Amino acid sequence: MAAFALPLLTSGLNTGVAHAATCVLEENVLQQDKLGNVFRTDVKCENLAGNVYGRAAYDAPLTGKKTSTLSTFVCWTRGERHSGGNTVWYYTKGDTAVSPFETFEGWGAMESHRLLLPSGISHPFPGLPRCPWY
Repeated sequence: MAAFALPLLTSGLNTGVAHAATCVLEENVLQQDKLGNVFRTDVKCENLAGNVYGRAAYDAPLTGKKTSTLSTFVCWTRGERHSGGNTVWYYTKGDTAVSPFETFEGWGAMESHRLLLPSGISHPFPGLPRCPWY
């Protein structure tokens, strides 16, 4: 399995203390969403908690909530411009599903600015595939 880590210096996720963090790209993994899409590459990054939407837009149904601050993202897509200043969104599985969409198990899109990328790395994360429905 090929994987690489990129260091990140943040201002300390809600602690006020600087620390080193990483985003790790993993290949040869197997993940499948509830729609039957199969993903063989992912990236694990520190992230901000937030909403997960049924598509890459704020008017999409809310399908899940991400409460964890170290999460897996399986692909990226283009969507609505968000406060991160771009149109990149990442597909992920929320930590909790939102009614009435529990059958999707929280799968959906999050804005790119919620991923805490290493300094000098821009969205989309290098090596992470574009989602198949782009």
